[in-house]
Amino acid sequence: MTHEQRGRITVDLNGNWRLYSNVLPSTAKALGTVIVAGETGALIYFAETKIYARLNAQVVKPLNQRKVIAAIEASSGQAS
Repeated sequence: MTHEQRGRITVDLNGNWRLYSNVLPSTAKALGTVIVAGETGALIYFAETKIYARLNAQVVKPLNQRKVIAAIEASSGQAS
């Protein structure tokens, strides 16, 4: 991984999030998959707190919100 890619977030809104966790937190919604610093996980969203996070085997890690929103917008733009 190059230094340029260290903080990059890539989102696949059609990604199979179930590959990374069988269970979602009760208040979360799965959106697809996310890659951060070379690690892939389920992209989840907590509507009550408006927080995006990566989920791997029931471990939730909050994401940089500005970067993940930009990645979602970029992913949505490629789909159309």
